Amino acid sequence: MKVLVVEDDPLIGPAVKAVLENAGYTVVGPLRDAAKATRVGARECPELALVDVNLAGGENGLVLARRLWEENGIPSLLMTGFDHHAAEARAFAMGLLRKPVMPDALVQAVGAAGEILGGLRPSSTPAALEIFHGSAAMAAGLPKARTA
Repeated sequence: MKVLVVEDDPLIGPAVKAVLENAGYTVVGPLRDAAKATRVGARECPELALVDVNLAGGENGLVLARRLWEENGIPSLLMTGFDHHAAEARAFAMGLLRKPVMPDALVQAVGAAGEILGGLRPSSTPAALEIFHGSAAMAAGLPKARTA
């Protein structure tokens, strides 16, 4: 599965990439800004985006996740240390992954998202992951059809 990683922290982004690649995922990024993530997401057509909510420069990962879904059919798991983002994100994101997240939980969360996108019930979900069952991305079951 191809995963777009949007994380502005210069330590966390490469660590997320390394963990996911070691687990067998193809990683696009990490990207540090929303504009570039939008362009790269449209070009690379990942099956999932991991998006940090609070990006540098005041950019908003919630806005980015909504744009990725609405414009390109790319579902997102939002990464944040703050629970108050969950209410707004429920409309369009697959779920929320609470930071800090341990490597095993990160891999498990991406695996659960992949199973859901494949029409399956996740075999396991980490405690750090809240799945938004009523979101547009979840209601669709699979990403919107895209042309590559």
